[in-house]
Amino acid sequence: MAEEEEVVSGLALEPPEPGGEELVTYTAGRFVVAAPPSWYLMAVRAAENDQVSWPQALADATGCSEARLLPIDDLAQADLSVWCWLTPEGGRYVEIVDATACQLAVYVPDPADWPTFWADFVVPALQVQVLASLRRELVRLRVRRRVNPRPRRASSSPRNR
Repeated sequence: MAEEEEVVSGLALEPPEPGGEELVTYTAGRFVVAAPPSWYLMAVRAAENDQVSWPQALADATGCSEARLLPIDDLAQADLSVWCWLTPEGGRYVEIVDATACQLAVYVPDPADWPTFWADFVVPALQVQVLASLRRELVRLRVRRRVNPRPRRASSSPRNR
């Protein structure tokens, strides 16, 4: 009995060629591996052959000169960053990166899939960022308080008399 291919609803995506470039794609609420679109291959070639930085190569290939970048604050302080490029066909290409490497790179070709992807994957990543920032700030405040404790004020409560 021949293996049946799994049918995935959503956009018709080309399967990757054996040994060829692959791109994780989010479509119809699922992740699949698909052949990358031409703009992605152009970005890969520019980054590899022309020594163009990856964000610039994507900007040039997609025509999206201003990738959405979160958090907006200082990247040196961020634990995670979210880069999002609008693609020529109306989809989005997203990378969630930390200080060491890209942790998630996903192509969302259908604009109808974007709200679900955003809510299920990008927002939780940003929540981690916010929690890590809060933790860092609390640690900083604790250290500062130990180094420079304030003098206690006299209280008018009966137990201090």
